[in-house]
Amino acid sequence: MKEFSTYFTERAIVTHICKIRVKIAKTRNKKHLIHLLTDSKKYNYHIKERDPFNENDFTKYQFELNKQLSKILPPRKKWIKLGYKSRMNRNGTEKLTSNDKNFYSLLKTIKLYRKKEPTASWLIELDSFIKEIQQAIKNDNFQIKPPLIFPKLKEDTISKTDINKCRPISMFSLKERIILSITNKYLTHLFDGYFQDSSYAFRAKRNEQGNIISHHDCIKDVIKLKEENTNEPLYVVECDMEKFYDSVNHKIVRGLFNKLIQKSKKDSPKINFKVIKNIFNEYLNCYAFNKNVPLSNDIEYWTSYNIPNGEFGWVKKRLKELNYYSNIDQERIGVPQGGALSGLIANIVLNEADKKVLKTEVFYIRFCDDMLILHKDKNKCDDAKNIYIKSLEELKLVPHKFENNLVKRLKKSSRNTTEPFWYSKSKGSYKWDSIKNGGFPWIGFVGYELHHKGNIRVRKKSLEKELKKQQKIVNEIENAIKLGQRKVKSYVVESAINRLIGMSVGRIGLNNFEEASSDMCWKNGFKELKLNDDSKRQIKQLDRNRSKLYYDLLKSVKSPEKDDKDSEDKKRKRQIIFYDKPFSYYYQVLERSEQNTND
Repeated sequence: MKEFSTYFTERAIVTHICKIRVKIAKTRNKKHLIHLLTDSKKYNYHIKERDPFNENDFTKYQFELNKQLSKILPPRKKWIKLGYKSRMNRNGTEKLTSNDKNFYSLLKTIKLYRKKEPTASWLIELDSFIKEIQQAIKNDNFQIKPPLIFPKLKEDTISKTDINKCRPISMFSLKERIILSITNKYLTHLFDGYFQDSSYAFRAKRNEQGNIISHHDCIKDVIKLKEENTNEPLYVVECDMEKFYDSVNHKIVRGLFNKLIQKSKKDSPKINFKVIKNIFNEYLNCYAFNKNVPLSNDIEYWTSYNIPNGEFGWVKKRLKELNYYSNIDQERIGVPQGGALSGLIANIVLNEADKKVLKTEVFYIRFCDDMLILHKDKNKCDDAKNIYIKSLEELKLVPHKFENNLVKRLKKSSRNTTEPFWYSKSKGSYKWDSIKNGGFPWIGFVGYELHHKGNIRVRKKSLEKELKKQQKIVNEIENAIKLGQRKVKSYVVESAINRLIGMSVGRIGLNNFEEASSDMCWKNGFKELKLNDDSKRQIKQLDRNRSKLYYDLLKSVKSPEKDDKDSEDKKRKRQIIFYDKPFSYYYQVLERSEQNTND
């Protein structure tokens, strides 16, 4: 293992800065697409970026971040345009995503300026910033300030009467973000060999194809187990945590982290871990859910974000029920959601549970705080479940309450139903079989659902989430143009369908729809889906809903009143393109997969 400081090269730091800048560019582009459609000041993001100080703390944070980035990076207009070869991936088989194109364009621009114009003011500022970071990580007294807490709504719409539950997303300064990201990379490589193979999230480990293991590999392993046990039913335990990141105990994390550092010292005796330990401890010191997160009665905070009845839900009641603490207020509980080291902390803590469950004979896998136990013997499944629960109690963590009854009688109803069991996040052990045979036919894990006969489909909640996302995009456009439409009808609906296609199957066109898309899109989250009656019905539903939203928008949108200023739209009529099969969920997710399998 290399020394910690060797990870903080000029290129590594610049790479992280560029990734942050490109992410901001993507967010601004989404705002710009809406701004183009409406005259409304409400959607004019330029105004807020110029004068953010009447807004909330997050807007001010974004303003300061953009201001700092503009000092250390070239202006957007001076970014180099990539040539044809540079716009393709290394194999020359696929075009880069817009994010990747911007990223490489920015890197090349910086490289060019270093050769031809090394005295550019922004380049001098960049080099100064790089040296500041490199100096900071040599100081074992480096401190991390408490992050800004941004309330991310769990639901897309704000209720005026009910409680609006939010997640507390932590936002660190640019300097801290880069230091924490590179520190996370170092510690992930340092500790990865101590983690169990049953863990699939936030790892450095690679699969047979040479890719970092992901949730797709979880599903492959479950399918393989089922194929090895085709003639007999398996028993299953599913478990998910309540507010995992918000309930992690700092003392436990520190103790487990120090044990891993001691192991690392034995394996790499020449490395000095003092600075690394300081950064990790500072990460814990800067935040605790029960110390830093605004309460529901902080009216000024919630009003600044226009969220009435806002609340960061917690598990204080459950912690008291489990009798973990004599005085919760004296404890430090919870790590930053969105912070670079929090995923690693999940593995540090839950690795203890992994080791204990793996001593049993069951099949066990975990993805962050979700886990799955399978075995053909129900008693062994129950024993492993009890060991897992016991280990969580020792770690002072809170699993969702287990549902064990496959069929329950609904309150105020005489009918029996599987709904309470179906929607429970923790359940089992139960027989993975047909209901007729006294079992439950589906396992839900990492966004997928697996049938006992082998079919794979999308988890119901994941499907519902995508349907809501489609509706959200169209609603956003409709709401914007109601306040002052400034583009012709065809431009508006074309903007809508392009966004819907991009989020679903990637930024493809008529000239490249046969290529594999590496975009961050819905399709790439479900690569293990195969064509069957269940998946076909779901994917067709996504296509039908998207088409309905598109054609309803096409009917409802009217061209704006004629305006002398809108000369561009006057000069030419935009052709309305009817997007079909090449851009459909069905073709991109299922049909192409089936074709590739047959080939």
